[in-house]
Amino acid sequence: MLTPAKWSYFITNASTLIGQAYSETPIISPKFSTTVPTDTEIFLDGWTGMLPQMVPWVGARSTFEHAPQTYSVTVIPFQATLLVDRFDVDDDKMGVYYRDLPDMARQAKRWRDLQTRNLLEGAYPWVGAYQNGLDGGTHWNTAHPVDLYDSSKGTYCNDFTGGGQPIGGVTVGGAFSGTAFATLYEYNSTLKSEDNESMDITPNLLLHPTALKTEVELTLKNMSWAPPSWGTITGQVGAADNVFRRFGVEPLEFKLLSSRTKWYLFDTTKGVMPTRWILRQEPIFTQRTTEDDPLVFDMHRYAYGDWGRAAAAWSPAWLGARSGP
Repeated sequence: MLTPAKWSYFITNASTLIGQAYSETPIISPKFSTTVPTDTEIFLDGWTGMLPQMVPWVGARSTFEHAPQTYSVTVIPFQATLLVDRFDVDDDKMGVYYRDLPDMARQAKRWRDLQTRNLLEGAYPWVGAYQNGLDGGTHWNTAHPVDLYDSSKGTYCNDFTGGGQPIGGVTVGGAFSGTAFATLYEYNSTLKSEDNESMDITPNLLLHPTALKTEVELTLKNMSWAPPSWGTITGQVGAADNVFRRFGVEPLEFKLLSSRTKWYLFDTTKGVMPTRWILRQEPIFTQRTTEDDPLVFDMHRYAYGDWGRAAAAWSPAWLGARSGP
């Protein structure tokens, strides 16, 4: 039973309880999201395209001049505030308020996962302009320009929802299956940069909702596989060795995903991961519980709050693809 004395002890040790709950709460977004500290409200990213390869020197030098590109993200403040009537605390017979502060800490730790999920799925507050990626179009797009300044180099796709996309006479991606996975993996591995050479994309992480866990695990982890039915491999009798296990792609269940059917194939082997967490301020916790605090004195209320400043943001579109029916 929670007594006023126990509650007083709880208040005194709030920092310990919050710190322990915060540190013990697991998150998974750092496995596909790079933390980028910033000291300003607006994070500005700049980069240049791929430098052309060396060519035979015949006559005068052939020259190339970069056209710098930029991407900006505005950091957003977030907060959570808990207000508790001290009389309710005094009369509490079941200790129902005892878990409030650890819960606040857990929610603060999950902040990054939740906001990264919202970015992936286009949910509030990452709508509108926030869905635009580094090339100016929406991040999930069927026609990203290979070269912003030379349309003759064509486009590439990283959105294979809606049943997949027809590319080169083959339906790439779509609802999760062995074939959808294989076609998307192979397509991503063939993406080229501005110099028309391979970017060496190496998909190594398959992010999926809980609803696809069994099928993803069976596809990527099983020792054996049913007879293949794509390409020219049609004569296998009985179970075959599961070639997908040798692709080196790890499944990662993201329980916070809202969609039960969309899945994501990421390359996390490069210098930056498929998404970024632009961090201005880690969560800060504070409390108003002293007897002479105006809120406590005038309104018999205890207040607990936290706040932080950050923004989920995109990395280059070719580092990831989404797919689904």
